[in-house]
Amino acid sequence: MSRPKILITNDDGIFAPGIRALWEAMREIGDPIVIAPDTEQSAVGHAITLTDPLRVIQVHRSGGFEGLAVSGTPSDCAKIAIKSILDEKPDLLISGINSGSNVGTNIIYSGTISAATEGTMLGIPSIAISLDSYKSDEFRAAKKAAIDLAHHVLYYGVSQGTLLNVNVPYCPPDEIKGVKITRQGTQYFKDEFDKRTDPRGRTYYWMKGNVVDKDESVDFDGKAVSEKYISVTPIHFNVTNESYMDELKSQFSNE
Repeated sequence: MSRPKILITNDDGIFAPGIRALWEAMREIGDPIVIAPDTEQSAVGHAITLTDPLRVIQVHRSGGFEGLAVSGTPSDCAKIAIKSILDEKPDLLISGINSGSNVGTNIIYSGTISAATEGTMLGIPSIAISLDSYKSDEFRAAKKAAIDLAHHVLYYGVSQGTLLNVNVPYCPPDEIKGVKITRQGTQYFKDEFDKRTDPRGRTYYWMKGNVVDKDESVDFDGKAVSEKYISVTPIHFNVTNESYMDELKSQFSNE
């Protein structure tokens, strides 16, 4: 039986430690193909490149890691891989392992999730996986989660138009309490802009802020991760508010 072809991408760039960890994990169960941004592309959302050419170069790293670096966004990487570079569609796309969690409203901005969304739009079962830390010294739990979820998706598939957003606590594997199937929470980044002046007297702004998380139930992604559960949230790219449709129709019919 042939090994599954697994497309790996991310938004932290092809030289990030998280993508190497994911490549190591996926080698255990399939044939990984790495096609990722040549530089960090965090928080670019679902941007795609329209006015510049995409340049693709071969990258070789220690330990046998190799892949293609793309001068574009995570969504560009997924799109060009599936539509142009690969000879056949992969069996699975996994985006990550992202540095920092992608929960609550953060998923709107996430390039990690957007790459998986692009894969989903192109008919590839897709997973986005993130580690709830910006440190790179503990990927064991995230690698195991990636393997387990990859096995699950390869066996069961996913609902049409849906991807799995996975967030893993930053801790050793034996401290993980289990897996929670969660909803997108309300966690958000309360940002503000610090007004500053550079040495030449020109004004610039630097964004800062803090995370606000009022969710109290582990049924929500951020709270589940904070309680050392792996959070698995099914999300889709159809953003129509179905529950509001009838009310809106009635409002317009009364005008």
